Amino acid sequence: MSLGRVFGTAGARGVFNRTQTPEQVYRLAETIAFASGKGDYAVGWDGRKTSALLARATMSAVNTVGSDVCVFGVVPTPVVAFGTRSRSCVAGFSVTASHNPAEFSGVKVFNRNGMELPKSDEDRIERAIAVDVMKPSGKFGRLNQDGGVISDYIGALTSRFSKAAAPLNIAIDCATGPGGLVTPQVLKSLGHRVFPVNAQVSWRFPARPPEPTAGNLADFGKVVPSLGVDFAFAHDGDADRLVMVDGTGNLVPDSVIAILALRAIHPTSGTVVVSENTSCAVEEEAIRLGLKVQRSRVGKTFAVLEAEEGVFACEPSKIVDPQWGLWEDGINAAALISDLLSREPGLLRSVMEGLQWHYSQVNFDVAVKMPALAEKARETFRKLRIADERSIDGYKLVLHDGSWVMFRASGTEPKTRLYCESKDPQLLEFFVQQGTQCVESSL
Repeated sequence: MSLGRVFGTAGARGVFNRTQTPEQVYRLAETIAFASGKGDYAVGWDGRKTSALLARATMSAVNTVGSDVCVFGVVPTPVVAFGTRSRSCVAGFSVTASHNPAEFSGVKVFNRNGMELPKSDEDRIERAIAVDVMKPSGKFGRLNQDGGVISDYIGALTSRFSKAAAPLNIAIDCATGPGGLVTPQVLKSLGHRVFPVNAQVSWRFPARPPEPTAGNLADFGKVVPSLGVDFAFAHDGDADRLVMVDGTGNLVPDSVIAILALRAIHPTSGTVVVSENTSCAVEEEAIRLGLKVQRSRVGKTFAVLEAEEGVFACEPSKIVDPQWGLWEDGINAAALISDLLSREPGLLRSVMEGLQWHYSQVNFDVAVKMPALAEKARETFRKLRIADERSIDGYKLVLHDGSWVMFRASGTEPKTRLYCESKDPQLLEFFVQQGTQCVESSL
């Protein structure tokens, strides 16, 4: 986190004490609290030791400008969003690095509606930081411990659903993050038999890295069949993401999770917002339901959802259900899907079998200059029937048959991401091979 561009894809994030320091986080929180005005501010954090330290810097900054803090403690990020809204706070801070490795730290900021800040608000805060006109208040704010936010969240969420008529056996890998404090309890309250895995909170992430990728979930996938479950879920480090594993231990495509969540909500009209890297299968499902579809940048679907008064938003592994709240919530997504599959037990297999699109994501541990990469990609794929070139987020080429390849710089780590999709497995493999060469030759 620098004093130039502070916010990335999701909040402000960096490597603790290298690219993000306590002083920078203090300055960020102080600016937000000063610019937003006096009132109550919510603060919660994940299980990282660095998050506990940065949360205290955040609370001190809010107190310094004369405002009080609702202290949530160690909670999942969706609980911070919920608590910010339910406690009528001016803003909320979730001190978390989410899915990033243990050495990372970060802060996500929510407005009074529980929605992460749109880019216009982020730009306004960055300008205020650059001006540096902060003045301490003559009155120091207070810290108010709020230990009831988790139980309030669980109560409010479970009240949306009836008890499962056909209880399911569900495993949930909580990534040793604070999701282990909430998701198993939610699923149990809905009547399911739950097998919590990695549900103890640990700053070391001893079981697996917090990002729920296929590689990181390989060991979990091997365990799932022995548990005799109908299916399994997996969170990232702060439980705003949700990944699914079938009963045989195979990873379920993110598009299937989004389709199931969309069917569970079952809107009959309105706009669905999907990120640029979301599968065409989700777009086709929304159109089949009679809904409009709008594409958005990764990490900002909720802002478009609010502006369009939409009915659903998603990106890979993230679901926003506006009937519940304008935040990405892996816990709510787990409840939605579990409730749907308890009523329609064969639906998961049916959706999987009907999937026509083949999707692939490749992550490169290097940062590449996007203009040069886009030019290289344009040259590499120019012989194909290109129907559209898009730069909503990164660089995306779309063919006439709907197949596409997309390059995007990570907004939270020094990585470059390649996404590809096609109904033709051979064309998908070609995309991956040529896309990889594009990235490697752009270094």
